[in-house]
Amino acid sequence: MRSDYSIERRILFSGAALLIIIGLFLFWMVRWNAHNAAEEAFDRVLGAAALSIADTVSIEDGALSVDLPHSAFAILGTSRLNRIFYRVAAPDGTIITGSPILGLEIPHGTGPQLRLADSSYRGERIRIAAVARYNTDASGGGWVDVLVGETREARDQLGLHLTFNAALPAIAVSVLAFLLIWLAVRQAFAPLRTVEADLRYRASSDLRPVPGPVPREVNALISALNDFMARLDSVLVGLKSVTADAAHQLRTPLTALRALSELSIDEVPEGRLRDILRRIHANSVNASVLANQLLSDASTLHGLESRMRETFDMRQVVRDTIRRLQAEGSYPTLDDSLHLDLPDGPVEIEAEAVSLREMMRNIIENALVHAPGEIDVAVSGEDGIVRIVVADRGPGIPLAMRERVFARFSRVDDSKPGSGLGLAIARTVAEAMGGSISLDDRQGGGLSVAICLPRGMANP
Repeated sequence: MRSDYSIERRILFSGAALLIIIGLFLFWMVRWNAHNAAEEAFDRVLGAAALSIADTVSIEDGALSVDLPHSAFAILGTSRLNRIFYRVAAPDGTIITGSPILGLEIPHGTGPQLRLADSSYRGERIRIAAVARYNTDASGGGWVDVLVGETREARDQLGLHLTFNAALPAIAVSVLAFLLIWLAVRQAFAPLRTVEADLRYRASSDLRPVPGPVPREVNALISALNDFMARLDSVLVGLKSVTADAAHQLRTPLTALRALSELSIDEVPEGRLRDILRRIHANSVNASVLANQLLSDASTLHGLESRMRETFDMRQVVRDTIRRLQAEGSYPTLDDSLHLDLPDGPVEIEAEAVSLREMMRNIIENALVHAPGEIDVAVSGEDGIVRIVVADRGPGIPLAMRERVFARFSRVDDSKPGSGLGLAIARTVAEAMGGSISLDDRQGGGLSVAICLPRGMANP
């Protein structure tokens, strides 16, 4: 079953979303504080300029005059981005000097307090500082209003500068926090990946408990899994035992039935009865082969589970397998058809004895049954790999069926004796040893079965 649901990704996405939300909130706070700081700094300068101009208001020849101080514009001119505007209005609202349209929406001052306001001037956003000074020498006395305005370019630039100077460290901290969260989550889930790898690369017959330690949060799950595998192993052991016992008990009566049918065929003249006896003999042969294969299958699985490793010379394993087949006498042409290509030096391999011998027997016997004729068995070893190739001159196996023949009880030719277990047993053993088995066309016709095994048996 494949699922896109991942607790690890969910935690990471949740952490990333939380960091993004916090980051956006912090960015807004930084932006707001930076804007206020820039406004306050420039407002103080703008207010100081307005006060400096207001202090120069005087009466000359009975009329109000203003001597614009150079210092006021020098203060405002520290930023080359801004443009400066001003207006000085008499108590009656007439313009003494400056722009007649600056800050008309701002009420005339009636007190000495500094007034700050946002406005626009000829389509541009500006900031205005206004201050009033009471002059008693004017006719009737009154408040002289001084307005100084500047554009906002320098303010905005300072606000952005302060924002990014404060935001960049926060972004760096957020990225670092996410990386630390990612590493922590990876580390927390590492034991689960270890359990996954242990189960994924096990042999299908390996039902040992999952080794610990595991996180407390999944301890109940692993315990339930171990209990399930223990119950399943108990059932499989029982089934294997029943299969092996049944196959062993069937071998004797089947062998007797086979012998009696052979004797009867020789004693009965040609006719219907002899045909019936031949069919009985053929079925008894097939039943004997099936019983032997089932017993071989059970022995092989038991050997793999025992994990008893020994070091063998692969050349000697091949020779012993051939001697066993010769001793059984089922293949009278074996000596003439079988050719060995073995190296001069030993080809050592670490493996379980029973399963290794049964694998070799099944591969060679499969060639003898389905491809009578020339059979070559070659053994080689290099780069830590032992390679065994059994090549025959039989009809071969169609490409579309090559994967299917590794299934249990699958057969290509039902007219030949066999159980369909030989290649299935061979693949089980090869994969349990950390190797592989493949079927290829032999040059000149026939089938080539290649087995590659590591010299050191794969750890269970």
